[in-house]
Amino acid sequence: MTKALLLLAAARSMLGTPYVLGGRDAVKGVDCQGIVFLAAETVKSCSWRSYSVYPTRTLEWRELGDPVPGASPAAASSLDVSVLREGDHVMLLSPAENVAEPALTSLAGVKQWVWHVGLYAGDGRWINADPFTGKVSEQGLREYLDGHGYSGVYVTRMKAGPSPRRCRPPASSAAAR
Repeated sequence: MTKALLLLAAARSMLGTPYVLGGRDAVKGVDCQGIVFLAAETVKSCSWRSYSVYPTRTLEWRELGDPVPGASPAAASSLDVSVLREGDHVMLLSPAENVAEPALTSLAGVKQWVWHVGLYAGDGRWINADPFTGKVSEQGLREYLDGHGYSGVYVTRMKAGPSPRRCRPPASSAAAR
């Protein structure tokens, strides 16, 4: 099984897990980055703490892959999902400023910040820890973009799986997370 499919299998194992802001526990709850980091932990055997919590650093350090041409960045309204592959890391963009970090990119001259992330599951769907439904779910990406007012996307693709800048060993139990 490829690293991308292992990543998706790990994310799918968390379907139904409660959404908890800042959550990093596959049983008690996860947020959008939590599901990506925990899935990556399963594939790479590096703790979720090995990855930057700042999308701009994650991208700069190539922890979750390289930008996907045609989807990095792309306006939400013009995203061509046919360029996406299973396991791609999808970041949803908005012009609403995040004072904790710099803008990731610009669309039509307007700065964009990352406000939500997930993994592309194929067939126009993605897996995310959704604050609107309150749980990890697999949904239509286009419908999600249209329904929640995101202005754009930025997608990265991992060639050989996740690659954190530093690999910390995973905790021995979920309670330690």
